[in-house]
Amino acid sequence: AIGLTLWTADSRAGPSERRIALVIGNANYRTGALPTPANDAGLIAQTLQAAGFDVTGARDLDQDTLRRTFREFLDKAASSGPETVAFIYLGGYGLQLEGENYFAPIDAKIARDVNVSAEAVRLSDYTVPLAALKLKASMVVLDIARANPFAKTGTPLTGGLALVEPEQGMLVAFNAAPGTVAPNEAGPYSAYAQALAEMMREGGVPVEDLFSRLRLRVNETTRGAEVPWNTSKLQTPFHFFER
Repeated sequence: AIGLTLWTADSRAGPSERRIALVIGNANYRTGALPTPANDAGLIAQTLQAAGFDVTGARDLDQDTLRRTFREFLDKAASSGPETVAFIYLGGYGLQLEGENYFAPIDAKIARDVNVSAEAVRLSDYTVPLAALKLKASMVVLDIARANPFAKTGTPLTGGLALVEPEQGMLVAFNAAPGTVAPNEAGPYSAYAQALAEMMREGGVPVEDLFSRLRLRVNETTRGAEVPWNTSKLQTPFHFFER
């Protein structure tokens, strides 16, 4: 079953600023279920909602629904105007191939590396058009760097996510540094999502500082097994909650 839930909230933002978010947790993969992404997505969606974001939340999307959900979010961002802050959070399996990052839908059948581009969603296909809208700020948070069960024959996939250079006005964050993966977690939440939700709730913290604190917290919680990464070309200061 494919579930799309819509959460809406009164904005805590300034009178002209609009806050919109897309939160996706893919857990029930054909290759076996992941214990945390559905819970992680719920936690992040609730936190964003409390911060005045109009949140589109979705879980366990197949490829067609995933592509449609991304397209609809881009349309929403385009019609929201230049004072919009857009936030995307993805939980599930991420893959890198030839310098590009992909998000695996739950129905992905990836026996070899050559299947990746057909079976998973290339994230730059959506982040580049999002940046082109020249919104007030765009943030893309990928909690998807984990050891994956795909491409077990032929050339092995490079682990983790590929280093990316964000577009102007965008922040990109990974749960684990490029080329590394988070340790397997029993749940109910990932160390990254838990720390992200906690740090977002700190009032008056600029978003770049938030991700620095998040990196320290996750590094500490996982005893160095997972070191988050982010890079930013945001041009306006932003914080989720007032002090």
